[in-house]
Amino acid sequence: MMYYKKHINKERRSAKCFVFFLSAFVILCALVLVSATVLRPRKPRLRILTSAESNQFTYNATSPPSFNATFTIFLTIRNPNYGSFSYRTTTLSVLLAAANIARREIAAGTVGYRDTKQLSVTVNVGSVTENNLSGSLSLTSYVKLSGTVHLLKIIDVRKSVEIACDMNLDLASHAIQGIECH
Repeated sequence: MMYYKKHINKERRSAKCFVFFLSAFVILCALVLVSATVLRPRKPRLRILTSAESNQFTYNATSPPSFNATFTIFLTIRNPNYGSFSYRTTTLSVLLAAANIARREIAAGTVGYRDTKQLSVTVNVGSVTENNLSGSLSLTSYVKLSGTVHLLKIIDVRKSVEIACDMNLDLASHAIQGIECH
């Protein structure tokens, strides 16, 4: 009789041990699955929100036509990661008919985890153009940010994001209109 009770107790302990290890394994798998989906590094998002009116604007209609303008471009960097995004020094370029007419350096910086950072960049644009300047100028601004996402200060992943936006500089109102980014 005593032998029978010891045998049943051993089976219960063995069953409890198996259930404990099985539940620990399921919980561990669930944690790995959740951390793999939440901690997956994503690209930061870059947007050009708006461009203010031109602060200074001159337009010379003589042959060949030329213009000079100074305006501010507002950039927004959104970091969707659970770690900071450190980007390197980069350049904002303004193009007119695929020709680079203005460049402005953007200093290196950091965007905190799940945070948004806004930058304002003042650009001096000037060009002599072969075309007749009638009504508006079609400009393109281009920015590429390259940097590193630091996930939980353990994992470092390199990410880069770029944006090109077409915009029209209205010669009459001296304002930027119709910004389309792609």
